[in-house]
Amino acid sequence: MVSLSYDIRYPVKRPPHLSRMSMISILVFAPDDEIRQLLQQPEGIHDFLDEERTSTDLDKAWHGIHWLLTGSADGGDEPLCYLLAGGEQVGDVDVGYGPARALTSQQVARWHDALTRISREQLAKRFDPKAMLDADIYPQIWDRSIDGEEDTLDYLLQAYAGLQDFVAAAKREHSGLLVYLS
Repeated sequence: MVSLSYDIRYPVKRPPHLSRMSMISILVFAPDDEIRQLLQQPEGIHDFLDEERTSTDLDKAWHGIHWLLTGSADGGDEPLCYLLAGGEQVGDVDVGYGPARALTSQQVARWHDALTRISREQLAKRFDPKAMLDADIYPQIWDRSIDGEEDTLDYLLQAYAGLQDFVAAAKREHSGLLVYLS
């Protein structure tokens, strides 16, 4: 089987007050047959992730995006909750900050369809720094703005555009995804 070996990355400009050492969300293309195999033999997850695969990361924007999509710190309705919930956990094998979750190609297609119905402008209207801080949305920067062009909302919106592009690419390839925090 030939797997894609390019890395899709959307240029997310990190606000300077975010350190590089932290939790980031990583998404990796995973064909359904390999997902089934990993669910049966989760100890193979490290070998799977060590291979060159189509992947992206959302930097530290993952929790803020999840909040804007679901209004929840850790749950929400499928498929909009897929950054933090849904899919099937790949055993109990820690790949950074706990186990990875697997989303089938059908779940990815539903996620894509849901994401295409939410524009950046609609997402921006949901941005509520106080509520995000009260809900302890990582990395607790939402009330800060910085000098210059970028602020925390722009950071989230850039990452959201990258998420939309990546999930669209996965759908085009009929691929599932592994999602995990590292």
